[in-house]
Amino acid sequence: MTWCLSFSKLIGARVYITDSARDTEGHGSHTASTAAGNNVVNASFYGFAEGTARGGVPSARIAAYKVCNGICTSEDILAAFDDAIADGVDLITASLGSFFVFEFYSDAVAIGAFHAAE
Repeated sequence: MTWCLSFSKLIGARVYITDSARDTEGHGSHTASTAAGNNVVNASFYGFAEGTARGGVPSARIAAYKVCNGICTSEDILAAFDDAIADGVDLITASLGSFFVFEFYSDAVAIGAFHAAE
């Protein structure tokens, strides 16, 4: 399946832990197409489930906030949430994970998400 994410969808990018917001692993492009990918007609998975594929909101535009480059710090995660709020975004999708389990009151993703929802 080929996802279509036009370049006009990306309207901004911020970077926190590295010197480039460029997606070097494909994860950001994948999550962006899941959220806002354009319609792709005649899509299938090796001939199965044929139809039109699309992201959740094909008309959406994307601002990317790159907070990880192998390491994700709480400071960078919270800064990105704060910047997204200040930038006036309507929807935040956060694709972050950890090998460790945190209580919600000390988890930067949970704290940032609660703050954004507030």
